[in-house]
Amino acid sequence: MVGGWLLLLALLCATVWAQFDSTLDQHWDLWKKTYQKSYKNQAEELGRRALWEKNLKQINIHNLEASMGLHTYTMAVNHMSDLVTH
Repeated sequence: MVGGWLLLLALLCATVWAQFDSTLDQHWDLWKKTYQKSYKNQAEELGRRALWEKNLKQINIHNLEASMGLHTYTMAVNHMSDLVTH
């Protein structure tokens, strides 16, 4: 039974990992190193990576809009970029 759960977890992780933008792999690794990020397990890292990519996309959109005069400030990643935004 435990083996079945582990297989299911491995398949779920592989599915989630396949949805990431592979062009951001080096940026993700550099960001983790810069902010000394480490995670308890691969499942947590996958979740944090998904949040980081979502936040990075929002930052890039905001900064593009700022370059068009729609905002008066720009945004950047920081040590909280792998957290949920509200």
